[in-house]
Amino acid sequence: MINTLYSTKLFWPLLVTFVLLNGFDAHSTYLVMRPYHYHRERNPVARWAFRRMGIPRGIIVFKMVLLAILIPAMIFYSCHDVFIINIVLLVSNLIFLAVVMHNYRVYRKIHKQVEI
Repeated sequence: MINTLYSTKLFWPLLVTFVLLNGFDAHSTYLVMRPYHYHRERNPVARWAFRRMGIPRGIIVFKMVLLAILIPAMIFYSCHDVFIINIVLLVSNLIFLAVVMHNYRVYRKIHKQVEI
């Protein structure tokens, strides 16, 4: 496993997974926050952006800016220390997976309450 973490072959699937999880995070955030439930967003910077730009534009702009900064930085950093960036991406993907799963759980809980 340690040797794999030193490989650029692992970097690209981890990066693609990171982008996909960010897409699912955007979708699940939209479901939880629509139409105007900004208080459900726990990230204060994201919440500020969503209030300023609205939903879904705020979500799209926030994610695009975030990914436009992070992806080139990760690619640059992977050229210098692929081991560290692979660990960072692995941990980030696990965190984003937990966030996305939580968002969809919250959405299902909210949706059930509305139906009752």
